[in-house]
Amino acid sequence: MYTIDLKEILTNRPYPDAGAILYQQLVDKIDNEDKIILNLKNVDMLPSMFLNMSIGKIIVDFGVDKLKKITFAEITQIQAEKIKDYVARFSAGRQPTI
Repeated sequence: MYTIDLKEILTNRPYPDAGAILYQQLVDKIDNEDKIILNLKNVDMLPSMFLNMSIGKIIVDFGVDKLKKITFAEITQIQAEKIKDYVARFSAGRQPTI
């Protein structure tokens, strides 16, 4: 199991850069870890600029099934709904906006 603190990644970075960092961390661990936890404690926003460069890129490069290894900790209901909607729209080939 590997835990990623999203607040740490997002702090003082433009959203696309933070998304690229998250993407790289996911790529480095996705095949070697049985479970990856994304901790959203104190994360206020998950804009599409961030999601496109991280979760969206994982879907494009590895397929939506790879996301099954990822679980979320300290996630709000609103964040969960946004991520679920994002994945559904992105997987359907539509570029979502959050």
